[in-house]
Amino acid sequence: MKINKTLQGAFCLVAAGLLAGTTGAAANASSAPSGALGQGGAARSVAPFAKQDPSQCTAFSKNADAKKAAAAGSAAIGAWTEFLDMPAAQKLYDAYLTPGPVTHSRTEVRDKNAIAEFRNAEETKKAVNGIVNSLKSKVATKSAIPGTDYDLNKAGLGLDVPIAWSDLQTTPGFIAGGQSGVALADGTFVPDHRAIVGKYSLIEKTSNGKTVVTLNVHRLTLTVKDSIDFCPGNLGSGIIRNVSLGLSRLERTPYRDTTKCDAKATCFYARPTLFAVTVPLNDVSVDVTDLLPKKVGSTV
Repeated sequence: MKINKTLQGAFCLVAAGLLAGTTGAAANASSAPSGALGQGGAARSVAPFAKQDPSQCTAFSKNADAKKAAAAGSAAIGAWTEFLDMPAAQKLYDAYLTPGPVTHSRTEVRDKNAIAEFRNAEETKKAVNGIVNSLKSKVATKSAIPGTDYDLNKAGLGLDVPIAWSDLQTTPGFIAGGQSGVALADGTFVPDHRAIVGKYSLIEKTSNGKTVVTLNVHRLTLTVKDSIDFCPGNLGSGIIRNVSLGLSRLERTPYRDTTKCDAKATCFYARPTLFAVTVPLNDVSVDVTDLLPKKVGSTV
């Protein structure tokens, strides 16, 4: 969704007020020593990654600071997702900011509008065009049998597609963004992944003595595996940096209550939320007549 500069400026002022409260809690609060806030057992090392701030992904030493960061982060995210109508993103962030133990389960995003945003994003279209261009090069050097379906992945395409959605005003940009991974508090690292599966075939038609060959790329599906997390993560700058830094620290700050997070459980204020999006893509057809050898169909 695009918004005009006047509305965007007004929203930034509102967001600034919401996020200002995280400055002291996130950027200036001290880090907790090992075992702070009642964390039981020896701390497990996490996968190493470059930090953008010394306190990134370190625990708060005071519950009060953690609660301020959680409240400010929740308010800012809620304002953003409501203003831009992103219910799927809000649902994932609600799960992220629900204290509990580390989880490796993955949530499937089924919101139709969110799926449509992934499908129609310029970055997605660019990735599909890249696959089509690679196929054009392949069929120019290796003839295929017209009317026969071939598998994209078996052709070495679509297995790992480095798509980065950059527009934070869209669901793909806000929940997925660039491709990296998440370092969980239990010491495991889960990489992000994007893949496209599908079929392709050559369609040969002759009319008035002229043969036209079309490359048909169809039954395309994009699968996105990502997570809501800030360890590691791009903290951004200014006010956004303050809230991002606070959220990263919540992922390492132990949480206790009298129900599911008692002394026997290891819980945290924020839990990275792994998710998957399955996106049906549009078919693509391009004329490849001039790229092919004169005789089509002699070999696979």
